[in-house]
Amino acid sequence: MTLFTIKYAPKNSDQVFGQQKAVSELKDFIVNYKNKKLKAALLNGPIGNGKTSSVYALANELNYDLLEINSSDLRNAENIKSFLNSALGQQSLFFRPKMILIDEVDNVSGVKDRGCIPALVKAIENSHFPVVLTSNDIEDSKFKALKKSCQVIDYHKLQYRTISHALQWICEQENITFEEKAVNSLARQVDGDLRAALLDLHSCAANNNVSFENVTLLSDRKRRDTICNALSIIFKSSSVENALPALENIDTDIREVFFWMDNNLPYEYTSPKSLAKAYEHLSRADVFNGRIMKRQHWRFLVYINNLLTAGISSAKEEKNPSFISYKPTMRFLKIWQSKMKNAKKKDIAIKLAARTHTSTKVATEQIPYLQTIFRNKRGEGIAEELKLNEEEVEWLKK
Repeated sequence: MTLFTIKYAPKNSDQVFGQQKAVSELKDFIVNYKNKKLKAALLNGPIGNGKTSSVYALANELNYDLLEINSSDLRNAENIKSFLNSALGQQSLFFRPKMILIDEVDNVSGVKDRGCIPALVKAIENSHFPVVLTSNDIEDSKFKALKKSCQVIDYHKLQYRTISHALQWICEQENITFEEKAVNSLARQVDGDLRAALLDLHSCAANNNVSFENVTLLSDRKRRDTICNALSIIFKSSSVENALPALENIDTDIREVFFWMDNNLPYEYTSPKSLAKAYEHLSRADVFNGRIMKRQHWRFLVYINNLLTAGISSAKEEKNPSFISYKPTMRFLKIWQSKMKNAKKKDIAIKLAARTHTSTKVATEQIPYLQTIFRNKRGEGIAEELKLNEEEVEWLKK
């Protein structure tokens, strides 16, 4: 079955869900490009809300040739100069109007890609064709010059009702039976990301039925799969460059990542030297996390990410060829079991401390003597004096 993201990609501007104002502004920019003072349009908004798909829809609707460039393909100023200057200056092969799309321009980094933004701004100023850029977050000061050279068009976060409407429409086209509660839940949990919602719908509709139970299971499975995939990338990657972005898009608290790492490292890294080195990076990351909690120095997050990804990935001497099933830590379950095991002891110590006018610590030290008395069946008077219940008496007799 063709993915819904491909099958139902909008073919014209009317088919773009929930972004009528933004799409109208983009269409006006393209159609009236020659009269525009600014030579590029910057589509800014959350991921999965129709920025890229609306560009393709308008290119198809207006019969434009579209040349797409991902920002990751342009990692330095020289690449931009050689590629963009050529692309922006040449006429389309069949003399049709041409449009350039530069996707996810906010992925350009501040150090590694130094010089990219000025080169991009200069190339845009010399363009004979409309240039459209997309970004998820363009608020960083390094993009200030780029924003000034572009007409910024804001794509808002899609409401869950809009996404739900789109999902129900697709279900009707595909003859998929669905529970309205399930579709609404699916729409809510993607947090405005229509592309993610379509992928989730495709997963849930394997049997032409979307039930609330399947949506709930999908939510739990996605969360587990995400952290497991991230661990697999970190542990198995042959280069730190591949491991570095592994934690960027996971929906897991950073503290939980520490526990996943701690629990699975010994199974993945079998060499003592590699394991020791990996735990050194993990402990250093934990130190930085402690500084964040104590001093609120949030800039240390970048150090934590580097240590947990590139650091731990680089610790191995060679990749473990075996398949490892990553599992969450059982530490919290063991702590709970230990607390439950000692709960009776603590309750008895509190009652004993109150009657003997001592601290709970001192009373706890006397528990073994009480156990000896109760095991010899001589504790009835003490039980009455301390007002022990039947469960506490039975615990002392064990």
